[in-house]
Amino acid sequence: MIDIKHKLIKLSEEVADYLGIDLIPIEYANLEIDDSRLILKPIPKIVLNVKYENNFIESAKCITHEMRHIFQIYYVNLMNDKLARIWKEELAQAKSSANIDENSNEYNDYSLQAIELDAFAFSQFYLRRYNIFFKYEDKKFQRLVEEYIKKYLYEN
Repeated sequence: MIDIKHKLIKLSEEVADYLGIDLIPIEYANLEIDDSRLILKPIPKIVLNVKYENNFIESAKCITHEMRHIFQIYYVNLMNDKLARIWKEELAQAKSSANIDENSNEYNDYSLQAIELDAFAFSQFYLRRYNIFFKYEDKKFQRLVEEYIKKYLYEN
């Protein structure tokens, strides 16, 4: 059986190819709050919470989410449409665990940012091709994700 690490490398390569982005290193670390984080400086990398080191599904969700953020960065630097302008503004002022209080309504503000909704929806959409089906706990948010997938990500 192929171990988790090799399966995640293959997944990462396939996601990068699908999105037309460069593959960047992925590593595990002790993250106090986050499930994952995209680090851009000094060297771009995706960092996953070490608690998922032996969990393919949770690691896959994090990888696809963070790789979608890389795609968003590419997009805003190449395009000048309405979506690019929205994403560009949000990327410049993005809410994250570093600048929100998890016990407040700011978490809703975080997950409802266009860049986050897109990344959450992309993860759910893309991982279906691996027979990984999951739903977000908040039913209203899950409905929003499903509508987003139908409107923006559905492939015929």
